[in-house]
Amino acid sequence: MTIHRVSFAVAAVLCAAVVLNAAPPRGREAMKDHARGAIKKTAAVIHIAHKKLKENRVYTGDLARSVAHQRFARKLYAQGHYLKAIHHARRARVLAFLAIKANRGEVPKNAELAQNDLKSMPEDSSLDAELQKEMPGQTMRDEDLLAQISDLDVD
Repeated sequence: MTIHRVSFAVAAVLCAAVVLNAAPPRGREAMKDHARGAIKKTAAVIHIAHKKLKENRVYTGDLARSVAHQRFARKLYAQGHYLKAIHHARRARVLAFLAIKANRGEVPKNAELAQNDLKSMPEDSSLDAELQKEMPGQTMRDEDLLAQISDLDVD
């Protein structure tokens, strides 16, 4: 009987290990999909902001900072840091909204952020500091972005 109990205990531990090991990838895949969607939606908003900037030429620096955060979000996504990528994509989107408004444009209704999303987001200053630390030398001048902007989206 003791051999039966030991075998049962070993089987239970192995099953638990399999279940616990399988759970994170599902959650991780969901986070990856969420990050991918955030980056894609932000890329579309940045393209709208870029178009408005080219039309009206009101330079606030918000578009350039938006592009820098979006590029950093893509880098974080590629490294598997999905939550950080989401935060930087959201920061990029907020900055793109400011650029659109400064250039007399309208923010698309389907692109706005939910208030709950903004509450869980780190402070703008900490995201900006992280960007400067990890990707120094990114242009912060809108004028430098009048040509076509690329490398904003994930495949």
